[in-house]
Amino acid sequence: MAIFYVDGKFVASDRAVIPVDDLAVLRGIGVCDLMRTFQGKPYFLKEHLERLEQSARAVDIVLKWRLEEIKAIVLETLDRNREMTEANIRIIVTGGSSTDFITPQGNPRLIVLVTRIPPLPPEWYQNGVKVITVNQEREVPEAKSLSYIPAALALKKAKSLQAVEALYVNRDGFVKEGTTSNLFAVLNAHLVTPEDKVLKGITRKVILSLAGKIMTVELRPIPLTELLCAQEVFITGTNKGVVPVVKIDDTTIGDGRIGEKTRQIIRALDEHTLNFQKE
Repeated sequence: MAIFYVDGKFVASDRAVIPVDDLAVLRGIGVCDLMRTFQGKPYFLKEHLERLEQSARAVDIVLKWRLEEIKAIVLETLDRNREMTEANIRIIVTGGSSTDFITPQGNPRLIVLVTRIPPLPPEWYQNGVKVITVNQEREVPEAKSLSYIPAALALKKAKSLQAVEALYVNRDGFVKEGTTSNLFAVLNAHLVTPEDKVLKGITRKVILSLAGKIMTVELRPIPLTELLCAQEVFITGTNKGVVPVVKIDDTTIGDGRIGEKTRQIIRALDEHTLNFQKE
């Protein structure tokens, strides 16, 4: 059975609880971050913790812990679950208990969950996937919030249409990101990704650092009309890596097959990950 860290204690997963008056329960107020391990080592732990801190700041939750303290807790939780060869690590900071049941009052709770990584279908990477678009925007794009109802509904719609992800399109017709992924498109031999008002993933950051050796990179808005004419499209995420997209709604992207630039990016990320494991 997995061991979790919950509000100052390490407990078995079936004994992991928080008070029902926590704002995470009452209002969905809180932030989180997700990372994975490679060869048992957390991938970009420092960057994920910095993003957690940024998310908390964006929703006005004050962290009681220094990032070094959270890092030590993460590593100990991982060590207590060493039977998992590879794992997901979820860090959650709740809004804490509140006397008015709506306003964070400076007493957040820290939770660290370590769980096995579920396998993803190999055909995603062999044949590419379909995604859909939804007219939707994040309330606080810069924060990885606990409030996932809009994302859950969008994903439910995607699955009903045999798609694996839903891309958010804002009121101005620009495609921003997926529910749990960042978006990239190859447009006129340039790699383009939205920059403003998106949750900037750590995998996105790695891709941007690698892609400059392959093609010119542009950080700019992408209108939906332009995205549907892209030569190649892919999405990225902590657990997904790089997932090629061959269909958006009813539009086939390019020739409906995984593009060569996308394959180059996948190879570059694989090599980067392999080097990380050797460090």
